[in-house]
Amino acid sequence: MAKPGFSWPICHEAKAGKPGYEPYEECPAGMTAVSSRTDGDRSFLGRDDKDQCTKTVNQCSNRAAFRTQFGDARENERKGVTIRQINQNNDNDVFNRDNGCMVQITQPRPRRADPYYFDIPNDKGVKQRAWFNLND
Repeated sequence: MAKPGFSWPICHEAKAGKPGYEPYEECPAGMTAVSSRTDGDRSFLGRDDKDQCTKTVNQCSNRAAFRTQFGDARENERKGVTIRQINQNNDNDVFNRDNGCMVQITQPRPRRADPYYFDIPNDKGVKQRAWFNLND
């Protein structure tokens, strides 16, 4: 976690410890968090931010639903959504030619409004997460 420009005060009585930092929300259902950076960028920056969400779908299985959700190129561009066709063509298999149906959808991962947190144990010792933002 990057330092915010000062040392964090630690409240030992609350057993909260140091704060954590998670800048991103979970990906939407059915999507997986991935990094947009290449291996060289990750090692150079010393981090592995999973800043995008991705999924592979068969756009042909329900064309109407796919067009409703991803058919507006201008809206996709505004939201940062990219759609890349996956080539599944195996030149040795003449019966299983790529039909152009499989695509990979990638979009920016939603950012948290409150990316910092403390895990604070309640009166039964069960930790509860309290989120906060330093910019408020």
